[in-house]
Amino acid sequence: MMSKLKFIFEKLFSFSFLNAVSPIVFVGMFFVVFGTIVSIFSSSWLGVWLGMEINLLNFMVLMNPEGAFVVEPAVKYFVVQCLGSNFILMGFLLSELYVNSFFNMLVLFGLVLKSGVSPFHSWLPSVVSSSSWFVGMWVLTWQKLAPFVFMGWFMSNFLVVLSVTLLSLVGGVGGLNQHGVRNLLAYSSFVHSAWMILALTSSFWIFIMYWVVYCFSVGLVFWSCGSSGKHYLKSKGRFMWASFGVLMLMGLPPFLGFTCKILVFLSVNSYAIFVCVIGSLISMKYYLTFSYSLILGSQMFTYWSKTIENAWSVFLVVMLNFFGFFVMGIFLFM
Repeated sequence: MMSKLKFIFEKLFSFSFLNAVSPIVFVGMFFVVFGTIVSIFSSSWLGVWLGMEINLLNFMVLMNPEGAFVVEPAVKYFVVQCLGSNFILMGFLLSELYVNSFFNMLVLFGLVLKSGVSPFHSWLPSVVSSSSWFVGMWVLTWQKLAPFVFMGWFMSNFLVVLSVTLLSLVGGVGGLNQHGVRNLLAYSSFVHSAWMILALTSSFWIFIMYWVVYCFSVGLVFWSCGSSGKHYLKSKGRFMWASFGVLMLMGLPPFLGFTCKILVFLSVNSYAIFVCVIGSLISMKYYLTFSYSLILGSQMFTYWSKTIENAWSVFLVVMLNFFGFFVMGIFLFM
């Protein structure tokens, strides 16, 4: 059964990375996911903290699967996460002894630090840009899930507006001076983090929908650009997948990113949503620059694969995006 699934995956996406990945990476991925699930579904604060620690320790394995240790991003990430965990544990323990909103602020401070939310965001672009493509994708997607879920429990209206404003402006303006793909995606993650925090204030399921679509979009771009370098991106038509990912991140119709932003816009009763819109408009400048470089630097007008595998891949992505409009219609008319 596993061999058949692997064959289908490779045929659909023309991607055979599974043979080159060390088994220790799969073990690390399993426990990273397990730690996050333990945190989210735990009934005690100690279980929440323990799940985050399981996630952190096993994520260090993903950053160093074969012993080829990249010192700078691994040390930065480990130090930041340890500081965040210490603040969270201190706030949990003190809140059990004393009823004080200050201790809840300690927990929130730790969660903000761990997730890279402004104003404690400076470590995130440097870690993503100096790590591997695989690690950078996980830092921007899965590693944000647990801190975001619990952040919504502690944020007041003022803190939501403050964090959303800072994230939108930092992500929109900061990305204008970036040239690397990973740096651009790191700064664009700030803008999307602002949308996700607002989604948390209205509906947990809208947040989950936005997060899933964001993970899918970032995954497409990282997979396309990180497969075998820029030459491979040109010659094998990987620019098509990167373009799909960028268009979804931009939030243009009829792609899923547009559906998610419309749902957040309609469900949130806060003026901070307009700051998110402004940040998204600013970020479209570097999205468009990246898209032009993909189109002009590729063989888009001379290359088109006629194999049934690529045809099914395009059909799958197009159907997923049009399904987003169907879901949005259900939410609008319920």
